[in-house]
Amino acid sequence: MCRRDAVRPQAGVDCAHDVYRQAGITDPKAQIDVAELYVPFSWYEPMWLEGHDIAPPGGGWKMVDDGETEIEGAFPVNPSGGVLSSNPIGASGMLRMAEAANQVRGQAGEHQVDGARVSLGQAYGGNAQYFAMAIFSSTRS
Repeated sequence: MCRRDAVRPQAGVDCAHDVYRQAGITDPKAQIDVAELYVPFSWYEPMWLEGHDIAPPGGGWKMVDDGETEIEGAFPVNPSGGVLSSNPIGASGMLRMAEAANQVRGQAGEHQVDGARVSLGQAYGGNAQYFAMAIFSSTRS
């Protein structure tokens, strides 16, 4: 019997907690201004919001449904369009990081989130067995 949680994979939880610890993030929803998440299908957005402790369990879909993850929402997710707009396998994860970095540099063009100072870039692979995440900031911590 497989006891692997496909909605909240432990690898993603551990990676999020580690990157938050390194960046001094204790309340990701309050401290991160924008996120570029690897969302190849629409249901992944609420799943990653919960899996990375941005939303409480069962709360990810509510953030999406309430418009919180839209570009002008309280927690913008993938203002670039993300992987749903373009998914060049192999480069998709790096593009999430580049887009997150561009946000805090003020260089995201038409999809710039006003006032973005802290961003999260996230990628995953191998059926959610490995994750890469990074926090980008316009100021030194």
